[in-house]
Amino acid sequence: MLLQHLFLRQLSRILIYTLETAVLSTLIACVIGVSAAFFTARRSFAGRRLLLAAGIVPLCVPSLVIALGYVSFFGVNGIVSSWLKGLAAVVGGQFGGLTFLYTTAGVILAQGFYNFPLVTRIVNDAWERLPAQNENAARLLGAGEGRVFFTVTLPRLSGAIGAACIPVFLFCFFSFMIVLLFSPPGTTTLEVELYHSVRTTLDITAGTKIAVIETVCALWIVFLYSYVIRKNQSGVEGLSFITGRKYKIGKSDFCTSPRAALEIVFFILLVVLILLFFVGPGAGVLVSAFTQKKQNVESASLFQFKTLFAVANFWKSLCWSVLVGLCTASLCCLVAFVYSVIVRMRRKQNVIALQMIPLLPMAISSVLVGWVLSLIFGGSVFSLVICQTLLYWPVAFKQIQNGLNQLTDDTQNAAFMLSRGAFDCALRFYLPSCRSVMMTAFCYCFSMSIGDATLPLVLAIPNFSTLALYTYRLAGAFRFNQACACAIIMILVAAIPFVIGGKNDIFKSPKSS
Repeated sequence: MLLQHLFLRQLSRILIYTLETAVLSTLIACVIGVSAAFFTARRSFAGRRLLLAAGIVPLCVPSLVIALGYVSFFGVNGIVSSWLKGLAAVVGGQFGGLTFLYTTAGVILAQGFYNFPLVTRIVNDAWERLPAQNENAARLLGAGEGRVFFTVTLPRLSGAIGAACIPVFLFCFFSFMIVLLFSPPGTTTLEVELYHSVRTTLDITAGTKIAVIETVCALWIVFLYSYVIRKNQSGVEGLSFITGRKYKIGKSDFCTSPRAALEIVFFILLVVLILLFFVGPGAGVLVSAFTQKKQNVESASLFQFKTLFAVANFWKSLCWSVLVGLCTASLCCLVAFVYSVIVRMRRKQNVIALQMIPLLPMAISSVLVGWVLSLIFGGSVFSLVICQTLLYWPVAFKQIQNGLNQLTDDTQNAAFMLSRGAFDCALRFYLPSCRSVMMTAFCYCFSMSIGDATLPLVLAIPNFSTLALYTYRLAGAFRFNQACACAIIMILVAAIPFVIGGKNDIFKSPKSS
């Protein structure tokens, strides 16, 4: 009884810590993302398109790469620490290196800035479609810019902000690699504790309890997400699909001189934060990959790549990554296409239960899925492909559904009349109609599979490794420069389908969906 009481106290502490880090990470992503969305939607500046394109980063760039980037940039021996050590030496002081990274603050910052581009992209799309008439009417009635924003603009963006922040919360809630690498001693999250229970201590009872609590919490969030999405879609009648005029920073018609100066300062601060906590870690990975250290002197070199290419396990990991990625992406597209066509043919697009099914994988832990399927099928490549398909097919579904929803009912009725049956209609009408979006879906699922280190780690497949798992093992062996080089190759491999197949965007406007 005492042991059970202690376990419940520990579990409650872990749950509180998990919720705390997820909420604070989401808050950072929301503040930075909405702020950036204001400038991308209402202002024109250099780098605007690049900032919007970064919206694919949380979906396609593995969290392991972000973790390596933070180590390379903010670590004790990272780029920033080296600069500060040099500065301290110039002024005659001493600096031991930055240590905030391996604290709760490090986890929150990494997760928040990793996910903010997703918020920016979704909110930007909604903000650009807001007509300016309501805001102008409020200004004519004497409302200041602050009051216009909080009483007119923000309420109309609340649905889009909720639709962006809830997935970010789930990403942070189920975060594994960043927490595994950065969480301070004595602290952990439900996802990491579940992994330790089922793979390290082999405490199946504890793992089951953690899985139940984690899944129940996530299901409530998914139900909230579905509600927000439906509410957001049902209230789009006030939106305009005509993009409004974009002004230069601090040059809008309603900008007084003090407000223009404040806007410029705020923009500069935002750019500095994004460069420091988002671009910087990415640059850190690139710099570390092309750096060799000899006798405490760092120099540009291809040594890390040459070392990788000389190891047979690297090539084996590369081949397995590509093979698993191709199988997973193909299965995801097949499952998503069949489900989308069935829903479309039966005209059930507005049935809540059918729309909820693709959202359920968002509420399931990848560690839990890997553990359950490993008990059923054992640790195998087949299990890995099935696990990834179960978790990633909703991404493909979102793309394919967007493509099918662009088809008019008249076109669909004509296709039915000219087809021999449902199967013939699916092959000769639906498949060619959504070929481009299926290619985009394939690209995203392939990229997500390439960057997945969690499932291969959980399944513990004998004599098997992927690029993501190989990168994680290099980082665990403190071979960070080599791990960064492997991460660069992993990103290049994941980007190949995008280069070959085109660049359709996952974020479609409501007009196309």
